[in-house]
Amino acid sequence: MFAFRSKKTTERRTTMAAATTSPEAQKELLLAARIQEQVGWNWRVDVPLGEFQGVSVDDAGLVIGLDFSEQNKLEFDLAVLAPLTSLQVVNFRNCNKATGDIEAIKGMPIKELNLYGCAKLTGNIE
Repeated sequence: MFAFRSKKTTERRTTMAAATTSPEAQKELLLAARIQEQVGWNWRVDVPLGEFQGVSVDDAGLVIGLDFSEQNKLEFDLAVLAPLTSLQVVNFRNCNKATGDIEAIKGMPIKELNLYGCAKLTGNIE
């Protein structure tokens, strides 16, 4: 699970949040979350962000969509993805090991959100 609990990691998260306005920083953030290792996707440093499985990017190369649907073995804390401030489409259908407070994504310009089957998520973004 990826949770930021200590002061040191909280400071790291704050730094990462400020640095994720570039495609390179967003790529680093996704790779650091180690999602690809859990589901066997081809996410690597030498692969363009727009070619990452489950990731959609805009013309500037920023992450605008994440589709982790049906990845029921994938463990991650939603807060890890909070710095992806360009995120518009989120499909985590049946990601039943995803944890965290959905308020972590409250300030994002999300147009489509599917959290069906994500029973371990808490909070409210309305």
